[in-house]
Amino acid sequence: MNRSAKGALAAGAAVVVLLGGAGSYALWSDSGASTPGNLSTGQLKLTAQGAAAWKDVSADGIIGGTTINPATDLLVPKDTWEYTTTYNALATGKNMKAQVTVNPGTAGTLPEGVTVTPTATVDGASATTGTAVTITPGAARTVVVKVTVAFADVTGQTSQNAAVNVSNLSVSLNQVRP
Repeated sequence: MNRSAKGALAAGAAVVVLLGGAGSYALWSDSGASTPGNLSTGQLKLTAQGAAAWKDVSADGIIGGTTINPATDLLVPKDTWEYTTTYNALATGKNMKAQVTVNPGTAGTLPEGVTVTPTATVDGASATTGTAVTITPGAARTVVVKVTVAFADVTGQTSQNAAVNVSNLSVSLNQVRP
């Protein structure tokens, strides 16, 4: 190849390189920054408050006051005893709604004539087990749980010296989507 051909080839290659490089820098571009910040998660908390207690709420025939000591007092036919425990429910976060669930904690078979019924209220309003209640974020709500043990009017030797085990009571507060 002669010198002028080599020179022309080199000049052509230089033009291609310059045009290729110049083309990529000729397009405009810009960028911006955004600062979305940090996010935090909320909380749903159930905390026991005060001392739970048993009370005799029988319709009649109460002897020795209404306070019950389950270690020494014995349930008899036509008795109705009520266990009451109180919790604070606290929620933080948007779109908070929760379900109160009460498991009365009965173990084994209940004696004939004995029924166990759990109920709950949130700030005095009924919160039937499995029903969603609105929990206002940031405001503590009072959840009162009662378990009523009623012994029907049985006769003869029915259900004497029998255990009524409700020692596994549990209360749950679970978030649900509104």
